[in-house]
Amino acid sequence: MEILGQFRREGLGRRENRRLGLIFLMALSFSMVLFSLFGARASVFEKAREALLDISEPVLSVLGSPIRWVDARFGDLSDYFNVLDENKRLREENSELRAWMHEAITLQRQLDYFRGVLGVELPEPADYVDALVIGEVDTPFQRSMILNAGARQGVENGFAVVQDAGMVGHVVTTGKSASRILLLTDPSSRTPVVVEGAELEAILVGRSRGQPALTFFAIRDPEGLEAGQRVVTSGAGGVLPRGIPIGEIADISDDGVRVKLFANYAGTDFVRVVKYRFQPDLTQVENNGADGTPSAGPSADEGGNE
Repeated sequence: MEILGQFRREGLGRRENRRLGLIFLMALSFSMVLFSLFGARASVFEKAREALLDISEPVLSVLGSPIRWVDARFGDLSDYFNVLDENKRLREENSELRAWMHEAITLQRQLDYFRGVLGVELPEPADYVDALVIGEVDTPFQRSMILNAGARQGVENGFAVVQDAGMVGHVVTTGKSASRILLLTDPSSRTPVVVEGAELEAILVGRSRGQPALTFFAIRDPEGLEAGQRVVTSGAGGVLPRGIPIGEIADISDDGVRVKLFANYAGTDFVRVVKYRFQPDLTQVENNGADGTPSAGPSADEGGNE
């Protein structure tokens, strides 16, 4: 009898396990259906995120004001003790900047002359929108900031965000009075860049807990790379202007090429949004023939008759 009772208990246990397994599979299927529905309504959630940015913008601005005030006061107090060294350093930098200014003026005049001779048309210089950082998201899977500038100030998705040292990120979500920027260190960040000196184009791939890495377009190993070479935006795709400073090559190894960013994220309070949207006129190219001459339109007797 004891053996028979044991067999019955084991049979009931197996049935119970099957029942639990069936319930688990049904729950998993239901969750997958929900995820598919949410993915189909991604635009709805994006609108909700934009609305949430607009709602949280005044709250974050008010809560962040005391913190910024305290940081500014302590920063000013520490600067008083270093005013002499700071003044000497600024004098040296001012003298160096004057020399660079004269050289830049000379180069600009030469550029204007050659542009007029060659008839080259360059995109219009970008405008800027000053913004204040009112929130940050720093997790292993996401790194972003929230700004108190949105569509009312002319901010659009894709615009670059810079500080005095270099590029910080680009706008990914835009509300009416606030926007969210994806930092260059975010794992999902992809930025087209070029290495000055080597003239190699690449994609800057963000890494949350380390320096961003470069992914080159060339199949073979890139040549001519050295530590210290500057990395700037390439302007590929027309979303970002060319030449925005990003960083410099910090390390070249078998694991890849790492880039040390110029931007200081720890001290980022005020930023500038680069209002740039390059939209070339391709109608002339489409109307030209293979030899570059304008293609002839339909003749009078052919027009309208097919």
